Amino acid sequence: GWMFTVLPAEAHRLATDRLYVSITHSQTGRNRTVSTFSSREELIKVTQFVPLYAGLKPVEFRGQRWMDGGFTDSLPILPVGRTITVSPFAGLQDVCPIHGGLLDVQLRLANMSIMLSLENVRRLTQALFPPPPSTMHFLWEEGFGDAVRFLQREGFMEA
Repeated sequence: GWMFTVLPAEAHRLATDRLYVSITHSQTGRNRTVSTFSSREELIKVTQFVPLYAGLKPVEFRGQRWMDGGFTDSLPILPVGRTITVSPFAGLQDVCPIHGGLLDVQLRLANMSIMLSLENVRRLTQALFPPPPSTMHFLWEEGFGDAVRFLQREGFMEA
């Protein structure tokens, strides 16, 4: 897949104790957060299983079967330090699109608050069925702007 061409060979070492991945045990439904990765392949494997969309068989990780952590805790908050929450959906996360809808209604799904809007439905569709490259470039620019807004709001960057 595309991750093999984008991620450097030492991605698992760079990500260890810096990237926390929420996963759900396929049989018990229990959530677990993983932050250590023994190889680049293990890092890629643990970040990519969404049932039905990525297949029917949960991914094997360290001898057990797991699926996407979004089913049980899509935005885990770490017990120490500051957790910066990031989401492609407009809501209450630290880094997310600005809500432009008419309704001010929030949905709480697997520990994530998202605004009820047609824009978020469109974002979900684009997450499952990637749009053409020109639209992807626009989405990248939008996400970059969301990150810059967060950094300015927190005082890490001047406006």
